[in-house]
Amino acid sequence: MTGPSLNDHSTHKGIHDEILGGAEEQLDSMKTLLNKIEHKELAEEMESFIEYVEERVLGHSGREETQNGLYESAVDRNPGLQEKVQGLKRDHELIRVMVGRMKQELAKDEVDFQKLIDHATSIILVDEIHSRDEEDILLSGGK
Repeated sequence: MTGPSLNDHSTHKGIHDEILGGAEEQLDSMKTLLNKIEHKELAEEMESFIEYVEERVLGHSGREETQNGLYESAVDRNPGLQEKVQGLKRDHELIRVMVGRMKQELAKDEVDFQKLIDHATSIILVDEIHSRDEEDILLSGGK
């Protein structure tokens, strides 16, 4: 079910901004650790980033995609949004794939930390574009 925070543009944007801000802070910390060549701490920070993305980004997306959630409600109001909603769902899937790749890389004996930083950066970029699209398409009258 959609709550007021998922249907209100400014509140929903605030949720997105908070999630993105937290992810960006973790990315900055990971970059600092990479530059200092502190791999043990960096691996721990990467695991923390993955947990954050799973809980905050993907947890939020799960609420949007539920039956009677934001996406279903938007399509019910305007069936012409179906294709755009499918694109938004694909964004969530791309983030899931990148998180999976990060987990695979962390499980290796020789971890490529730069690759992990690149994946984290990609997750943030996809989520930022996705969030703005979602706000514009679903919460600003379906532009």
